[in-house]
Amino acid sequence: MRERCDDLLPAAWTAEDGTALAIRPIRPQDVGRMRAFLGGLSYGSRYFRFGTGEPRFTDEEALRVCTPDPRECIHLVVVRAGNGAEEIVASARIVFESAGTACEFAIAVRDEWQGRGVGRRLLNALMASARGRAHTEMRARVLATNTGMIRFLEKCGFEVGDSAEGPGVRLALRAL
Repeated sequence: MRERCDDLLPAAWTAEDGTALAIRPIRPQDVGRMRAFLGGLSYGSRYFRFGTGEPRFTDEEALRVCTPDPRECIHLVVVRAGNGAEEIVASARIVFESAGTACEFAIAVRDEWQGRGVGRRLLNALMASARGRAHTEMRARVLATNTGMIRFLEKCGFEVGDSAEGPGVRLALRAL
């Protein structure tokens, strides 16, 4: 049975290995967890998400990431509970056009959680959020060498093609 996107936020589920996971909006208190999440990504995953393997965020930038303006964007995280604290295992942000019905998203999943349905649930939650705001198209810019993400997006119904940025960046589009 296929899950409905609008059933996924807020969402909690148990992974196949018994780990309890949940999707929730990011909070200002997540600055330390977000820094730990970024530090836990492989160099390649950081490169594919940020265009550099060693992104640097000032304290001010990290706080801004964790306090998005809801009129402009939504930032969701997948967390797992352990030892009385939450750990971020995936992060996704969707930015809404101010005068339009398209939106752009970015997503990152810790390497050990990739291929386990975490990204799909997170993407479905983003799509439900976009639909809830009457947006009709989602897009993502993906490095052409990020073949794993391109395959993932194609499986999720995105059309991936050339971008105006040249051959190094692909554009993924999906009607909502």
